[in-house]
Order: sequence, then C-alpha cells, then structure tokens
Amino acid sequence: MVRTQSNHPLRSTNLYSCSRAELTTIFQRHGFKACHVDSIFKCLYRQGVDDSLDDLPKTLRRFVRDNFCCTLPRIKQLFSSEHDGTTKIQVELDDQSLIETVVIPERARITLCISTQVGCGQRCSFCQTGRMGLVRQLQPFEIVGQFLLARQWLNDNQSRFSRFTSANSISNIVCMGMGEPLDNLDALVDAISILSDRHGAQLAMRKISVSTIGNPIALQKLLAVYPKIRIALSVHAVDSKLRAKIIPSERKWPLDESLRILADHRYLLVQYTLLNGVNDSIDDAQALIKLLAPTEAKVNLIVYNPIRDGRFTATSVAQIKTFQHQLLQGGIRATVRYSKGNDIEAACGQLFA
Repeated sequence: MVRTQSNHPLRSTNLYSCSRAELTTIFQRHGFKACHVDSIFKCLYRQGVDDSLDDLPKTLRRFVRDNFCCTLPRIKQLFSSEHDGTTKIQVELDDQSLIETVVIPERARITLCISTQVGCGQRCSFCQTGRMGLVRQLQPFEIVGQFLLARQWLNDNQSRFSRFTSANSISNIVCMGMGEPLDNLDALVDAISILSDRHGAQLAMRKISVSTIGNPIALQKLLAVYPKIRIALSVHAVDSKLRAKIIPSERKWPLDESLRILADHRYLLVQYTLLNGVNDSIDDAQALIKLLAPTEAKVNLIVYNPIRDGRFTATSVAQIKTFQHQLLQGGIRATVRYSKGNDIEAACGQLFA
C-alpha cells in the first residue's frame, strides 16, 4: 500500500527522492553496506507489496526512520473520460500546491503522463499550464510519487480499464504534464534513475520520454546521463519569428541549437501542434521537411486541444491529412495524434491545477 503524507512536518530528506547512487553514498558514510540499498528499493517500489521497512535489519531500520521521511503526495480528485477511459488525477502536495497526472489507456499499454513543475514558466501560447506561470519545482519524490499513486490506483480499479486496454499496469511514462522538464533537470535525472532502476519501478529507458521545448545546455546534460532516453521536441513552427510567438523561449534557445544536439539521436520524436491558419500550410510542411532532413526524427502531428480563452482553433481533418501527406512524401515519418481526455481537460496543453 502506498503511504500518503501525514500531518507531521517533513524531515530533511525524503527517501523517495533518493537515487541509488545518493542512497549508497549516505549508507556507506554511516557504516552500512551498499547492498542494503537493494533492500530499501524493494521495500519502497515493489508492486502490490506493502512498502514496510520491517524486513530491514533493526539498526538500519532505526537509522532510516530517524533520518528520512517516507511520505508521498496524495490524490485529491479524479476525473475520468467516458469516451476513452483517460483518467486525470489531481495530486495535492505537502504545501497544498496542486499538480495533475494523467493515466492514458491504449490498446495494449497504459501510459502515464507526469508533471515536473507546479505550473510552467515557458508561457507557450497554446498551453493552459503556461497561463499559471511557474509556482515551484517538484522534488524527485513528488515526480516519482505520481507514478506510485497512479500505479496503486490502477491496481485498485482494474475493472475501469478492461474495455479500453488489455494492459494491467503502467508500461510507459511521458514527462509531458505540467512544466518544462529540463527546467527542473536535477530532480528529473534523479526521478528517472529511480523509475528505471532494476529494483525501482523497473521501466526500460525506451519506455520513458521527456518532452521539451528545447534547452541546449540541459539537453546535453540529460543525454550525457541517459543517452538512450526518448526526447519529444516541441517544434510547432519552423520559422524563428513565428515560433517565438508560439514559444517565447525561442528567443533564448533557438530551435536550431537543440536540433544540432539531437541530429544523430536515435530516439527523437518531434511534436508539432497544428494551429488553424498559423502553421499548417503546405509551405509550413515543406519547411519542416527541410528542417528535419538531417535527423532521424519521427513527427507526431498533434490536433490542437482548445484551452480556456485560447486564441487558436484546430486545423481541419482534411488539412491535417494534407500536411501529413506532404511529410510522408518528403521522406519524414509522420503520424497524427488525436489526443485523449480532452473532454476532461486532460489532453496536451490543457492541464491546469
């Protein structure tokens, strides 16, 4: 059973924030064997097993309880789509801040879309989260906690998803929720370490995707640690002036700089939200073909999801197909992603807690 936060104030280090490397260093510094890290991880992250520390040696158990807290965020509200089974989980943090994480059932898998910040400071014009501004960064335990909360909830509610998917557990994680992941790089790196650990959540690196508008310095650092991580680069416009209107950080981090770093990356997905009359013309498609020609990127064409007081409208289905056809003819792999959960404001760009 996943434990939720208690009323006592948090101690300095949350055990769910500790990567294997960090915990090993702490244990060795205090005279405990590194092999005990495996035991800790098994206690905390085994699916379907109470995360009790009672199986640990007595001295280690006392040390952990005296020096760490083991609290997690809690589920505040749930919103489920009757159309496709997508479930948005509103998560309350220890300071009463709210974030949202989304469980997305698909034919043979279940994807979890997690948040990395409370709000977002990038202010992309098509995104509801950007209207919040950046409230604060999430700590690793708050990122990992979304997975643990969602996994436990899925275990308790399998029947809700049986008509939408043949899967019975979370198989994929996408860091595409609230926030720009690379703006919270240290916490992201630690969270991925835990989620991919063989005694942690045991997710293969190919099952974890990080969405970003592009930050060359942070990208290089992330790929140095996780060279096989999947990167979903939000492009949305090729022309620099137009992209800056959609994604203001284009002025600080030009798209070309990120693409130079990702040119040879085998796990690159380009996200391109089609906005009616803005970036969806044949000329725009041809420009995208030219931009991506040196890369191995696959393109996800995203249908725009309306947001509160948004100034954009969705491109017609016919024009989307035309745009996709242009890319395919130009040798670019391209699929259309029809977002799930837009009836509960859980789709791309709609999260707002």
